[in-house]
Amino acid sequence: MKDILKKTSFKHGTLGFMIFIVAYFTMWKIDLGLFLNPLVTYPILILILILGVYSQKQAKKELGGHLTFSSALLYFVVTIAIAFLGYVSAGILIFHIIDPDAKKELVELTIQASIEMSNKMLGWMGMKEVAGQISEDQIRDSMKLSPTPFGTASLVIGYISNLAFYTVAGLISSLIIKKDRLYEFE
Repeated sequence: MKDILKKTSFKHGTLGFMIFIVAYFTMWKIDLGLFLNPLVTYPILILILILGVYSQKQAKKELGGHLTFSSALLYFVVTIAIAFLGYVSAGILIFHIIDPDAKKELVELTIQASIEMSNKMLGWMGMKEVAGQISEDQIRDSMKLSPTPFGTASLVIGYISNLAFYTVAGLISSLIIKKDRLYEFE
């Protein structure tokens, strides 16, 4: 089982790692606004989820069709943990080593997107008179309470929270995929 764990989980985890690296470097080179676009970031996250489930399915196949719940969860979590190290590595490489100014630009883009979204949401709720009153300074003050986007603390918190969320998804997929061996009585 350990050989299959190494082979399957590490292979799919490394693939997820490379997906994050390639995607983040591509987004950084094309436009930093892509980091804020859910149409770009969500498919990456869905693809990582699919890799975790595929790792479970592949392990079940290699183990002869029988996989316990705990083993299925282990394959999933190892795959996801390795893949999300790509997220952290790309964030540190891009925003701390290669281009620290990109982090500042991304913060400004985040502030602009927050103002636009707040105005839209207030407009949808029928509070158009309040919509234009939100300023950049108010957003900056509220951002002081949380870690800087793509700062080291933010990346670590993101890694841990993604692992927690995906572990819940892994619990569900493990329940579906598991197939224990039948017990034989003497």
